Amino acid sequence: MKEQKLPSQLHAVIRPNKLSYAISALLAAPAGSVVAQDEGAGASNDRMLEEVLVTARKRTESIMDIPESIQAISGAELEKAGLNTMDDYVRFIPSMSYVSTNPGSANIVFRGIADAANNFIAEPTAALYLDEQSLTLNRTPDPRMVDIERVEALSGPQGTLYGASSQAGLLRVITNKPDPTAFDASVELMLKGGSDSDMGYDVNAMVNIPVSDRFAIRLVGFSAEDGGFIDNVNTDSVQYGVSNNAGAERSNFNDVEHQGGRISARWFPNEDWTVTAGVVYQDTFSKGRPEMDPTLGRDLSIARFRPDKEFDDTQWSQYSLTLEGRFGDVDFVSATSYFTRDWTYTQDTQTYASYFGTFCYDGYYYAYSNYSPYCFQAAGVGNYYNDPVGYLINVQKDTKIAQEFRFSSEGEKMDWVAGLFYEKAEQDWVFDTYAEGYAQSKSYQNYAAGRVSGSPPATTPTDIWWRSADSTDWEQYAVFGEVTFHLNEQWDATVGARWFDRTVDKQYYVELPRFNLTDDGILDLPADDSDVVPKFSISYQPNDDVLLYGLYSEGFRPGGTNRSRGEPFFPRQYAADLLENRELGIKATLADGRVQLNATYFDMSWENFQLEVIDPSQRPCGAAGAPEPPFCDQPWQKVLGNVGDASSSGIEIQVNAAATQNLTIGANATWMDSELDDGFNFLVPVPAGSRLPLSPEFKASFFAQYDTPVNWFDGRANNAYVRFQFSHTGDMLNQVEPFECCDFDNPNYGPAPQVLQPSYNISDLRFGVDGDDWSVALFVNNLTDERAVLFDNAFEFDHFFGKGRQTINRPREYGIRFTKRFAR
Repeated sequence: MKEQKLPSQLHAVIRPNKLSYAISALLAAPAGSVVAQDEGAGASNDRMLEEVLVTARKRTESIMDIPESIQAISGAELEKAGLNTMDDYVRFIPSMSYVSTNPGSANIVFRGIADAANNFIAEPTAALYLDEQSLTLNRTPDPRMVDIERVEALSGPQGTLYGASSQAGLLRVITNKPDPTAFDASVELMLKGGSDSDMGYDVNAMVNIPVSDRFAIRLVGFSAEDGGFIDNVNTDSVQYGVSNNAGAERSNFNDVEHQGGRISARWFPNEDWTVTAGVVYQDTFSKGRPEMDPTLGRDLSIARFRPDKEFDDTQWSQYSLTLEGRFGDVDFVSATSYFTRDWTYTQDTQTYASYFGTFCYDGYYYAYSNYSPYCFQAAGVGNYYNDPVGYLINVQKDTKIAQEFRFSSEGEKMDWVAGLFYEKAEQDWVFDTYAEGYAQSKSYQNYAAGRVSGSPPATTPTDIWWRSADSTDWEQYAVFGEVTFHLNEQWDATVGARWFDRTVDKQYYVELPRFNLTDDGILDLPADDSDVVPKFSISYQPNDDVLLYGLYSEGFRPGGTNRSRGEPFFPRQYAADLLENRELGIKATLADGRVQLNATYFDMSWENFQLEVIDPSQRPCGAAGAPEPPFCDQPWQKVLGNVGDASSSGIEIQVNAAATQNLTIGANATWMDSELDDGFNFLVPVPAGSRLPLSPEFKASFFAQYDTPVNWFDGRANNAYVRFQFSHTGDMLNQVEPFECCDFDNPNYGPAPQVLQPSYNISDLRFGVDGDDWSVALFVNNLTDERAVLFDNAFEFDHFFGKGRQTINRPREYGIRFTKRFAR
């Protein structure tokens, strides 16, 4: 029988697994596994840190040879450190921060380039990729870390190779692929809980099935629950009425459920070609939110009037087909993908509606207070007793289809990559705000009786006092390329560029109340944008262990269209904003491979940046600070404008070391200064030099892990380890506009004030044993039981009534994790 030759693409998947008895490398730093020597090597420290291979530049390279700031966390490191979600691993990526008010989705920020957290219109400044597809949305999904090969964090603009929304950085999640060379399977069980939280669990399994020596299928599934830790407590209305939430008390009511899985298949038809197909599904369902009110005087407590109405359900799927092959010396990739997300969330709005109810007070907006749509109290009841009980429901559908064709080649004198990109995306949502009993309210009765100018009599009673709906389509084409010239053995130079063209078509309307379409009707708002972004870098390698580089790169967010009801202060179309990045860096392997150092200085200019604000034209004409007619007395709405320039500069450092034969340590840190270069004044003055929000000026993490061989359980040599990990996040602002609450005579008054969120420290401790085909770990998360304010959500107007709403981290929890592997 003729011997069959293995395809060349299989070489990567049949290499020995050096992580079997290895020590984890620097968490979230661009270091790889630690290469261990034989046990008989003696007490001398002869270990080395192995470099990690990444595909950040759309070709496989050593992370230490790339003249850019890149970090990687391997799948083994994710497991060893107990990192399952973005909440977990963001702590250890120093240049990255993020805001998540709804479990299962988040806004990602790199290097301090952030505008606001509660954006409805503005697109993110940083992107998320799952394998070859962008999942970037205004609330980006959070893929669960199950059977993941690695996570790559690319700091700084990635506009050349990745395009829109990778303006300030990019997070890539790379899944493990099917392997036809061997059967493999694993099952993992985890239990955790604490004195302030309910019990949680995590069960996941993976099986890799070689159907033939050229075809394999990989199946992954998981089910997990994070126990609740927020109590809903009894309270009265924030207004002068009689409402309270008696009977709505709940203990630990914010539990979160995660279910999902992945099916992938890979076929090697010959030595040069590979076909990979996959389907990913994830559902995150949460009750309540991880929010507390510090003014209640009770730890981990909030006061909701309708906790049964508060949930978040995010279901998303990705379908992908990737073809990889060669035409002679040219590599070819075709990546086709389709993404869909169904997102429904509800939220208690008692405080939010009560704020708008103040517009109904006698003496407040007196000229129209009796006809205000915000008189929620029953007809005949005094205006001061306007204490609505309500909630909102948002139902949203997102879809994306993308196609990329990519060609690349590597040679002695030159490496290059070039490609074509197409993406079509759609987003549709309906946002309903309810006030219980609104059909019997003073406002609705006025409306139904035709006493409100321009309002026809109602045909259907409703408790929906506000409905808005949006349907937006995006279509984008791009051509991109990069060329790296090997000038000699020590010098490389890279030149790249991307041309893009994107069109937007938005339809938007408001009904106030439901079935009463506002005078603007259904707005049809098109826009288009196109540009070219360049990239240049030069690198110098004085020897095999040191790389010095300089980089200039640009990133962009495309322009678009505002909702533009009435006569908005800002133009109906806003322009793209551009981020220019200049950085100098060094990557070095020291002490005979036992130490790795990466250091980067960056200086970025954010030109004509987009900011989402409340339209200043909603102020009454003649009011202090109001714009001149016709840009006053206009509908309340959020709009997007190009407000000026900003900048961010700083230093990133990552170090890890095989300190002794048994001890591995690592640390990373970012010092950053992000501020406005230009001031602006819409509803409140924001001077030049003001700090940008959502990013700390200093962020750092550290870990130490001690490994030692033991012979405890099955009579074989196993590896026991103790791991301590720590992260510090400095203080940060929740928003850029410095509103102050709640003195109406204050010229900087605003019901949603700017808040400086305090710094916090979180540490974890883990003890585990790794056997040949099993592992067990005991752990304590949040060792000191820190209460970290992840976000102060002032936009719900709690501060106006002396209340608060803070997104908080999980309290201290204890747990055990067991993994069993099956292989042939």
